[in-house]
Amino acid sequence: METIMTIVKLIIFLPFIIFLIYLFFRYGGGKLQEMQNGKYMKILDRMPISKDNTLLIVKIGEEAHVIASSHGEVKILMTLPKDKIDELEKLKNIPEYTNVKDVLNKLKLKKDDKQ
Repeated sequence: METIMTIVKLIIFLPFIIFLIYLFFRYGGGKLQEMQNGKYMKILDRMPISKDNTLLIVKIGEEAHVIASSHGEVKILMTLPKDKIDELEKLKNIPEYTNVKDVLNKLKLKKDDKQ
């Protein structure tokens, strides 16, 4: 009896989850990019070094800085040149797919490249 209930739940919820994934790929990419773009300040990259320490690349206006953040302290380590800023911003763009077929094609191409 439990097996039958599990199969029924799977039949009910699997299409719903697939539909949510479709909606995310259809509408989510561009919206996430818009939410992450601040008007004046933007975090381009973040790397945790330990539990309390983090390295950040923060763009403020037209300048970008490498910043070390630890518990109770923030230090600017260096300022990045303009060409590095442009390179980082190109890497951070989230692709917006028009349909699931594009996503599957991209995943297939990645798989082929690894082999």
